[in-house]
Amino acid sequence: MAKSIMQRGSDWDFCYICGRNHTADPCGLETHHVFGGANRKFSEKYGLKIHICGERCHRNGKDAVHKNKTIDMAIKAAGQKIFESECGSHDDF
Repeated sequence: MAKSIMQRGSDWDFCYICGRNHTADPCGLETHHVFGGANRKFSEKYGLKIHICGERCHRNGKDAVHKNKTIDMAIKAAGQKIFESECGSHDDF
């Protein structure tokens, strides 16, 4: 299980989307795999995961990654960019 390559060190203690710490959301911070479904293992292997507020930014807020396609695609683009800069080429991705 790889650590996140998208949030390192103390950044892991804050929401990737809104920047709040774990006390700002009733559910605290949750791990979100940038590429889910069949690609979840890929996200885990390469550390393509982020910490986000459970209620507000993960599931139910207007900018929640599971409800807002624009936010979801922006996070996926950031994941691909960091993968290509640190792990492999565009073709590897």
